[in-house]
Amino acid sequence: MSDEVESSVRERAVAALNAGDLETATILNRELVRLHDRMGITIVSITEGSAETTMELNAETAGSAPGTVHGGMLATFADVTAAMALTRSLNDTEHIQVTTDMHIRYFRQPKSGPLTARASVVHRGRLILSAECVICDAEGRDLARATATYMLVQLPS
Repeated sequence: MSDEVESSVRERAVAALNAGDLETATILNRELVRLHDRMGITIVSITEGSAETTMELNAETAGSAPGTVHGGMLATFADVTAAMALTRSLNDTEHIQVTTDMHIRYFRQPKSGPLTARASVVHRGRLILSAECVICDAEGRDLARATATYMLVQLPS
């Protein structure tokens, strides 16, 4: 994807989020980040300071043992959702948030899917932002909890 096309897709994704068009925002997000498409991530809700997403259990997210989810996929899912919780508070297309630190605690494997991640902003500074995220299975059991810190980076013009 060329820089111009990527910039256009990113602007349309932000506009869709701000307009509350989560279906379009999900499609554009999956276009921007192919991994999100492979993971089956869908945006359920985004408000200023929180986000909820779902992720399908599929062969792309599976761990090495039958019925498990790869820990890296859960970490990525938490990172994506926490970053989305920050997106509405940025409300611009000139900056992106880049993960600088993340801590995740794993508790158990899911019994069923889809998985749900809920994140909320806990700190919003000028350049540093932090969010917390909880991932649950379809039965509402906590699978993992994460805290993540991000830095705002200006996109190239």
